[in-house]
Amino acid sequence: MGSTGSTGSARGTDTVGVEGAVEPPTDGSKEAAPRQSAQCCAVPVGDGPQAAVFDFDILSPACPSRTVLRHVVDRWTPLVVTVLADGPSRFGELRSRVGGVTPKVLTQTLRSMERDGLVTRTQLPGVPPRVDYELTDLGRSLQAPIGALRTWIHTHSAQILAHRESYDAVES
Repeated sequence: MGSTGSTGSARGTDTVGVEGAVEPPTDGSKEAAPRQSAQCCAVPVGDGPQAAVFDFDILSPACPSRTVLRHVVDRWTPLVVTVLADGPSRFGELRSRVGGVTPKVLTQTLRSMERDGLVTRTQLPGVPPRVDYELTDLGRSLQAPIGALRTWIHTHSAQILAHRESYDAVES
C-alpha cells in the first residue's frame, strides 16, 4: 500500500468520502456529525518480529475489512471459488461453468481475486497461449464458508421463495 502521509488513512480510520461516515443530527440541527466508532485497525496487538495483528471492525465504515467482505461475497467470487475447488480451469471453462457472467465481469472478478491473493493466473506457452486459474491456499480456505452458505441456501430456498411470493402478493 502506498504511503498517504497520514497513518489514519493508511490504517483505515479516515472516513472522508466513505459512504455513511456521518450520522444524521440528533439535536434538530441541519449539521451532520462525524460517525463515532471505535478506531479500526489502529492498535497493533503484540510486538516483536511477528507481523502486527490489527483489530479489524467490519462494522466500522472506514475499516478496510469491508472491502474484503465486499470482494468475498460479491456476486461472482463464491461461484468462481466453487468452480475452482475442482481444480485449475481455463477462462472459457470457468465462464461456461459459472453461467451468466460476461467475459468483462469475469475478467474483473478474476483480477480482483488475484489481487487479493485468492487465485493464481498461470500463462503457459503455446498458440494460442493457455491461461489457467487456480485457487491459492488462501482461496481454498474460502471453500468451507462458501460450502456452509450453499448448504444454508439449499436448505432454506423453498422457504424464502414462499415468503417472497406471499410478500409480493400482499404488495400487489
